[in-house]
Amino acid sequence: MKAYGVSRRGLLRTNNEDCFYADESRGIFIVADGMGGHAGGEVASRLAVETVKEGLADFHRDPERAVETAIMSANAAVLTKAAAVPALAGMGTTLTMAVVLPGFLVTGHIGDSQAYLIGSEGRCLTSDHSVSGMLLAAGKITAAEARLHPQRHILTRALGIDEHAEVEVLRHSWSPGQRLLLCTDGLTEVVTAREIFSVVREAGAIKNAVDALVDMVYQRGAPDNVTVILAEL
Repeated sequence: MKAYGVSRRGLLRTNNEDCFYADESRGIFIVADGMGGHAGGEVASRLAVETVKEGLADFHRDPERAVETAIMSANAAVLTKAAAVPALAGMGTTLTMAVVLPGFLVTGHIGDSQAYLIGSEGRCLTSDHSVSGMLLAAGKITAAEARLHPQRHILTRALGIDEHAEVEVLRHSWSPGQRLLLCTDGLTEVVTAREIFSVVREAGAIKNAVDALVDMVYQRGAPDNVTVILAEL
């Protein structure tokens, strides 16, 4: 398995509140997009990623349970840190991750970052935990309308908001040669899923694909931090 990831500040933000982790030898991939003033977003995303990483010391026996437990531990860590440091009150973060095992992978997800599995066709492995995502899932708006919805940035789920975080944990089958992409909304805000699938299929090497996607974001103004991980399965 090969993987490549990057995180960039973008053109309009003064700091980078995204964080990511990619361990191709263990098949662990994580992205997080923090939120909160006074560097709270940076602290939340980094703390969540570190906590999840540490919680996956042994995930092979029961990967779904291991993923859910690790993310719930991250939620508790963010809440505890925010309560202990007044300047960090209200901080939170999205978190989208995958652990890859022979023949299948398990995603853990909360927020509006995304995971995609891309081969001859592409499919999204995660749902968007935002107001617009909720409306889309209910069939009240189209995907095109969701991308422009005025409440698309209002999250309905995130880490650090409530002690009983509702985490989405799912198992997916995969085939050799497919590619797994994890990203924050800095990519999906300005690049469509169809464009992502096309670039990943046509760009060749995974580094070329990631660099091409990030270049597209910057060509379109890069209004947010952007983080992308791409793994060749």
